[in-house]
Amino acid sequence: MEKGRTIEIRWHGRGGQGAVTSAEITALAAMREGKYAQAFPSFGPERRGAPVLAFNRISGDTPIRIRSGVVKPDIVIVLDPGLVTLINVVDGLKPGGALIVNSTRSVDDLKQEFSGDWKLAVVDASHIARELLGVNIVNTTMLGALIKTTGIINLESLNEPINEKFGARSKANFEACNRAFKETVLSEITTSGPKKDKKFQADRLPKWNELLVGCAVTDVGNTKRFCTGDWKSEHPEWNNDVCIKCGICSLYCPEACISQQNDGFFRADLFFCKGCGICAQECWTRAIKMVEGS
Repeated sequence: MEKGRTIEIRWHGRGGQGAVTSAEITALAAMREGKYAQAFPSFGPERRGAPVLAFNRISGDTPIRIRSGVVKPDIVIVLDPGLVTLINVVDGLKPGGALIVNSTRSVDDLKQEFSGDWKLAVVDASHIARELLGVNIVNTTMLGALIKTTGIINLESLNEPINEKFGARSKANFEACNRAFKETVLSEITTSGPKKDKKFQADRLPKWNELLVGCAVTDVGNTKRFCTGDWKSEHPEWNNDVCIKCGICSLYCPEACISQQNDGFFRADLFFCKGCGICAQECWTRAIKMVEGS
């Protein structure tokens, strides 16, 4: 790291994917190298599957005094590929910085989505995590991509933090990290010219004096408008040979997207389903399993 410089990192993920854990492990590894580091999340009322943010600041030789959120990051890391089209992940990304994305798409393909003077790195972290960890939680996997792209910390420095965090599962997590380090593909050419960030139109909530008498501030239409179905990487499937049509799954669904069909069995509306897996967890006959894909 350059002397006197503080590197700022912004993590984009969804609730339950481990963005906060990624930031914590990064900070712990940096401190074990004698650097100064911060890690902190940005939390609102999010539930599992909702977009969340986490941040790092790392300095090689200068104590970090600032405590505010990162708005002009040097590095942006995207844990969920669906966020690339939902939000402006490159907002504020500094020229000469790096965008690191978990995606099945190639670097050349993904570069068509952006314009800017920075590096782009891509790795299929979801595939690696499912294969080595058995779940689509890519926090430690993306650490390998971060180190391959930026060299901000050493790969070996992750050993102790990962071991402390994951215990018996630390070996598999470090293997996922190592594999991502090897498989991350970097763009050799950054786009030239003025940076043109994508424009995302935000919904305007009505003012108090625009509300009709007796109306609600929010309604079920918000679920459709916010496309909660885009939040998932897995969805539920029912085994009708085991299902007893008790309806427990529909009672526990936080989005109320599970309904009884004409044949008496239950199905989820995948337009609204966030893939949280609560239905599968609560199904006492084990008729529901979560499968990959949206």
